[in-house]
Amino acid sequence: MMNNQEETIKSPSLPPLYFHETNKTTTAVAADVGTEPVLDLPSELMQECLVAYCDWGDLAKLSTVQSSWKSLVRDAANHGGRTSKWELAEALLKGTHGMERNPALAIQYLTEMSGVVTVLNDEEPRLVLASNDDADAAVEPYAPAMRKIATCLLKGNDDENNGVVVDDSVMGVCWLKAAFELGGDVDAAHELAVVHEYGEHGTEIDVVLAADYFHKAAMGGHVEAMAEYGMCCELGCGREQSDEEAIEWYIKAANQGHVTSYFSVGEAFEEARGVPQSDEEACLWYYKAAAMGDEDSRKALTRLQDIARIVVPGVGILLYV
Repeated sequence: MMNNQEETIKSPSLPPLYFHETNKTTTAVAADVGTEPVLDLPSELMQECLVAYCDWGDLAKLSTVQSSWKSLVRDAANHGGRTSKWELAEALLKGTHGMERNPALAIQYLTEMSGVVTVLNDEEPRLVLASNDDADAAVEPYAPAMRKIATCLLKGNDDENNGVVVDDSVMGVCWLKAAFELGGDVDAAHELAVVHEYGEHGTEIDVVLAADYFHKAAMGGHVEAMAEYGMCCELGCGREQSDEEAIEWYIKAANQGHVTSYFSVGEAFEEARGVPQSDEEACLWYYKAAAMGDEDSRKALTRLQDIARIVVPGVGILLYV
């Protein structure tokens, strides 16, 4: 989501009368101490001069000019809503748009956006939906923010000056779970499956749990997970072995353009695994994968070339490239 942030990020904004209110505070303070305000300009002109051409870094610098502006960055993020907070968090993570890198502050904004809170118990931390008595102020769960936090915590951060975000695998996996279970992010479910399949980030290898997450992601439309779950069924890895279920998921993935699944379906027809044996049908599936560059499928067509030449006219062009 939100790719090419450098090119698409918008200038931060503030409420139309923001400087009208801060001007009143600044003028009153200046009168008390017998000094002149920093900028004695109409609020509309200040809005145009100070915000219309500013990026986040400019606002951060302006926030140090006088005390009534100290919350400029925070106020701009709140005014712009989820989009502004996301852009500010990205700038803080990458050190772009005039901001110094500050991963800890970025995660603070992302946490606010996520719509979930941490609950600590004797076993392990859990993330639950944030509750708010004011329905208008309630924050809807936002999976991209949860997933971004998980990435930061799982990969860690060695920034020396701006709040170190350490490698926190336990919380990173918790945020991944929240992204799927509370935010409906099927990419997070697939990532959790891989984590448990290989025992990444300090977790124990658990092929049953991995297969379960592959299945959940596949049910949500994740194409790679369809193929992975098909393999779990084919091999009996974390699931009871079933050629029939394996071919069902391979076909679903192939119909979404998954190249190696075309090969797997062809292999199933050739070897009569879950479907009636048919070299002709196998050649049709191998051809689809070979046309997309799959070398194993091209070799299979070469092996079955006598049949392939009958059922797939022009197959020779692929065989002798």
